[in-house]
Amino acid sequence: MTRVRSEDYDSKKQVILDKAAALIARKGFDVATMMDVANACGTSKSHLYHYFPSKEDLLYGIVRDHITRQADELVRIVALALPAEARLQQFVDSFVSGAARERDEHIILMNDLKYLPKAQLQEVRRLEVRVTELLEGLLHELNPELMEPQRVRKPYALLLYGMMIWTFNWYHRSGEIGPQELAVRIAHLFVHGFAAQGPQVVAPVKAARRKP
Repeated sequence: MTRVRSEDYDSKKQVILDKAAALIARKGFDVATMMDVANACGTSKSHLYHYFPSKEDLLYGIVRDHITRQADELVRIVALALPAEARLQQFVDSFVSGAARERDEHIILMNDLKYLPKAQLQEVRRLEVRVTELLEGLLHELNPELMEPQRVRKPYALLLYGMMIWTFNWYHRSGEIGPQELAVRIAHLFVHGFAAQGPQVVAPVKAARRKP
Protein backbone atom coordinates (compact mmCIF):
# COMPACT_ATOMS: atom_id res chain seq x y z
CA MET A 1 0.00 0.00 0.00
CA THR A 2 1.36 3.44 -0.96
CA ARG A 3 2.17 5.63 2.02
CA VAL A 4 0.20 8.90 1.98
CA ARG A 5 2.36 12.04 2.32
CA SER A 6 1.59 14.38 5.18
CA GLU A 7 0.48 17.94 4.42
CA ASP A 8 3.77 19.31 5.79
CA TYR A 9 5.94 16.86 3.81
CA ASP A 10 7.48 19.55 1.60
CA SER A 11 8.21 21.95 4.46
CA LYS A 12 9.87 19.19 6.50
CA LYS A 13 11.89 18.14 3.46
CA GLN A 14 13.08 21.72 3.00
CA VAL A 15 14.20 21.91 6.62
CA ILE A 16 16.30 18.78 6.08
CA LEU A 17 17.82 20.23 2.91
CA ASP A 18 18.69 23.51 4.65
CA LYS A 19 20.19 21.86 7.74
CA ALA A 20 22.09 19.32 5.65
CA ALA A 21 23.48 22.03 3.37
CA ALA A 22 24.87 23.99 6.32
CA LEU A 23 26.41 20.84 7.79
CA ILE A 24 27.92 19.50 4.56
CA ALA A 25 29.28 22.90 3.52
CA ARG A 26 31.06 23.09 6.88
CA LYS A 27 32.31 19.50 7.23
CA GLY A 28 32.42 18.22 3.65
CA PHE A 29 30.25 15.49 2.17
CA ASP A 30 32.80 12.76 2.79
CA VAL A 31 32.99 13.57 6.52
CA ALA A 32 29.36 14.42 7.32
CA THR A 33 27.16 11.42 8.10
CA MET A 34 23.43 10.88 7.96
CA MET A 35 23.54 10.64 11.75
CA ASP A 36 25.11 14.11 11.82
CA VAL A 37 22.31 15.40 9.60
CA ALA A 38 19.68 13.71 11.78
CA ASN A 39 21.16 15.33 14.89
CA ALA A 40 21.22 18.75 13.19
CA CYS A 41 17.55 18.30 12.29
CA GLY A 42 16.60 16.98 15.74
CA THR A 43 15.27 13.75 14.25
CA SER A 44 16.26 10.14 13.55
CA LYS A 45 18.12 8.55 10.62
CA SER A 46 15.02 6.53 9.76
CA HIS A 47 13.08 9.77 9.44
CA LEU A 48 15.72 11.13 7.02
CA TYR A 49 15.55 7.98 4.91
CA HIS A 50 11.81 8.57 4.49
CA TYR A 51 12.75 11.69 2.49
CA PHE A 52 16.12 10.68 1.05
CA PRO A 53 16.97 6.98 0.52
CA SER A 54 20.73 7.67 0.66
CA LYS A 55 23.26 10.37 1.51
CA GLU A 56 23.91 10.76 -2.24
CA ASP A 57 20.20 11.42 -2.83
CA LEU A 58 20.34 14.11 -0.15
CA LEU A 59 23.36 15.70 -1.86
CA TYR A 60 21.57 15.60 -5.20
CA GLY A 61 18.49 17.22 -3.68
CA ILE A 62 20.59 20.10 -2.34
CA VAL A 63 22.48 20.91 -5.54
CA ARG A 64 19.60 20.20 -7.94
CA ASP A 65 17.21 22.54 -6.13
CA HIS A 66 19.85 25.27 -5.90
CA ILE A 67 20.94 25.27 -9.53
CA THR A 68 17.39 24.76 -10.86
CA ARG A 69 16.18 27.88 -9.04
CA GLN A 70 19.20 29.74 -10.33
CA ALA A 71 18.77 28.61 -13.95
CA ASP A 72 15.03 29.35 -14.03
CA GLU A 73 15.60 32.92 -12.83
CA LEU A 74 18.40 33.47 -15.35
CA VAL A 75 16.19 32.24 -18.20
CA ARG A 76 13.59 34.81 -17.15
CA ILE A 77 16.17 37.61 -17.11
CA VAL A 78 17.61 36.78 -20.52
CA ALA A 79 14.10 36.94 -22.03
CA LEU A 80 13.42 40.48 -20.74
CA ALA A 81 12.84 43.26 -23.28
CA LEU A 82 15.92 45.21 -22.19
CA PRO A 83 19.27 46.10 -23.79
CA ALA A 84 21.87 43.34 -23.60
CA GLU A 85 24.08 45.17 -21.09
CA ALA A 86 21.13 45.76 -18.75
CA ARG A 87 20.19 42.09 -18.92
CA LEU A 88 23.80 41.06 -18.31
CA GLN A 89 23.88 43.26 -15.22
CA GLN A 90 20.68 41.66 -13.95
CA PHE A 91 22.07 38.22 -14.81
CA VAL A 92 25.22 38.79 -12.77
CA ASP A 93 23.25 40.39 -9.93
CA SER A 94 20.85 37.44 -9.78
CA PHE A 95 23.67 34.89 -9.80
CA VAL A 96 25.75 36.71 -7.18
CA SER A 97 22.79 37.47 -4.91
CA GLY A 98 21.55 33.88 -5.13
CA ALA A 99 24.96 32.43 -4.38
CA ALA A 100 25.41 34.83 -1.45
CA ARG A 101 21.95 34.00 -0.09
CA GLU A 102 22.50 30.24 -0.50
CA ARG A 103 26.23 30.15 0.15
CA ASP A 104 26.14 26.69 1.74
CA GLU A 105 24.49 25.20 -1.33
CA HIS A 106 26.90 27.06 -3.61
CA ILE A 107 29.97 25.75 -1.73
CA ILE A 108 28.62 22.20 -2.01
CA LEU A 109 28.02 22.68 -5.74
CA MET A 110 31.69 23.62 -6.15
CA ASN A 111 33.23 21.00 -3.88
CA ASP A 112 31.10 17.88 -3.63
CA LEU A 113 29.67 17.02 -7.05
CA LYS A 114 32.27 14.27 -7.41
CA TYR A 115 30.31 12.19 -4.89
CA LEU A 116 27.16 12.06 -7.02
CA PRO A 117 26.26 8.94 -9.00
CA LYS A 118 26.92 9.32 -12.73
CA ALA A 119 23.30 9.90 -13.81
CA GLN A 120 22.71 12.57 -11.17
CA LEU A 121 26.04 14.25 -11.93
CA GLN A 122 25.15 14.41 -15.62
CA GLU A 123 21.84 16.12 -14.78
CA VAL A 124 23.58 18.78 -12.69
CA ARG A 125 26.18 19.31 -15.43
CA ARG A 126 23.36 19.72 -17.95
CA LEU A 127 21.94 22.56 -15.86
CA GLU A 128 25.38 24.18 -15.59
CA VAL A 129 25.75 24.00 -19.38
CA ARG A 130 22.34 25.66 -19.68
CA VAL A 131 23.54 28.61 -17.59
CA THR A 132 26.76 28.88 -19.61
CA GLU A 133 24.83 28.88 -22.89
CA LEU A 134 22.61 31.68 -21.60
CA LEU A 135 25.77 33.70 -20.91
CA GLU A 136 27.12 32.91 -24.38
CA GLY A 137 23.98 34.29 -25.96
CA LEU A 138 24.02 37.46 -23.88
CA LEU A 139 27.69 38.15 -24.58
CA HIS A 140 27.11 37.58 -28.29
CA GLU A 141 24.32 40.18 -28.22
CA LEU A 142 26.59 42.56 -26.35
CA ASN A 143 29.50 42.27 -28.81
CA PRO A 144 28.62 40.23 -31.93
CA GLU A 145 31.96 40.98 -33.61
CA LEU A 146 34.04 39.78 -30.66
CA MET A 147 31.88 36.67 -30.22
CA GLU A 148 31.67 35.86 -33.93
CA PRO A 149 34.30 33.05 -33.93
CA GLN A 150 32.65 29.93 -32.55
CA ARG A 151 35.83 28.89 -30.77
CA VAL A 152 35.85 31.94 -28.44
CA ARG A 153 32.22 31.88 -27.32
CA LYS A 154 32.42 29.26 -24.61
CA PRO A 155 35.77 30.51 -23.21
CA TYR A 156 34.36 34.04 -22.77
CA ALA A 157 31.21 32.71 -21.09
CA LEU A 158 33.25 30.42 -18.84
CA LEU A 159 35.57 33.27 -17.85
CA LEU A 160 32.63 35.24 -16.47
CA TYR A 161 30.91 32.14 -15.06
CA GLY A 162 34.13 31.07 -13.33
CA MET A 163 34.67 34.56 -11.91
CA MET A 164 31.24 34.47 -10.28
CA ILE A 165 31.47 30.89 -9.04
CA TRP A 166 34.90 30.99 -7.41
CA THR A 167 34.32 34.39 -5.82
CA PHE A 168 32.40 32.57 -3.09
CA ASN A 169 35.52 30.79 -1.85
CA TRP A 170 36.37 34.05 -0.11
CA TYR A 171 33.33 36.33 -0.35
CA HIS A 172 30.82 36.76 2.49
CA ARG A 173 27.78 38.98 2.16
CA SER A 174 28.39 40.42 5.63
CA GLY A 175 31.60 42.14 4.48
CA GLU A 176 32.10 45.76 3.40
CA ILE A 177 30.84 45.14 -0.14
CA GLY A 178 27.27 43.85 -0.40
CA PRO A 179 26.13 41.36 -3.08
CA GLN A 180 24.47 44.01 -5.24
CA GLU A 181 27.55 46.23 -5.34
CA LEU A 182 29.77 43.21 -5.98
CA ALA A 183 27.56 42.23 -8.94
CA VAL A 184 27.81 45.75 -10.40
CA ARG A 185 31.59 45.66 -10.12
CA ILE A 186 31.88 42.18 -11.66
CA ALA A 187 29.69 43.10 -14.64
CA HIS A 188 31.51 46.42 -15.18
CA LEU A 189 34.94 44.79 -14.93
CA PHE A 190 34.03 42.12 -17.44
CA VAL A 191 32.27 44.39 -19.94
CA HIS A 192 34.41 47.55 -19.74
CA GLY A 193 37.77 46.34 -18.44
CA PHE A 194 39.92 47.32 -15.48
CA ALA A 195 41.36 50.45 -17.11
CA ALA A 196 37.93 51.97 -17.71
CA GLN A 197 36.39 54.49 -15.33
CA GLY A 198 34.75 52.66 -12.44
CA PRO A 199 31.01 51.97 -12.20
CA GLN A 200 28.71 54.37 -10.44
CA VAL A 201 27.88 52.41 -7.31
CA VAL A 202 25.50 53.83 -4.76
CA ALA A 203 26.66 52.89 -1.28
CA PRO A 204 23.95 51.56 1.03
CA VAL A 205 22.62 54.08 3.50
CA LYS A 206 23.37 53.17 7.10
CA ALA A 207 20.67 53.85 9.65
CA ALA A 208 21.55 56.61 12.10
CA ARG A 209 22.43 55.32 15.55
CA ARG A 210 20.08 56.61 18.20
CA LYS A 211 21.61 58.32 21.18
CA PRO A 212 20.81 56.64 24.51
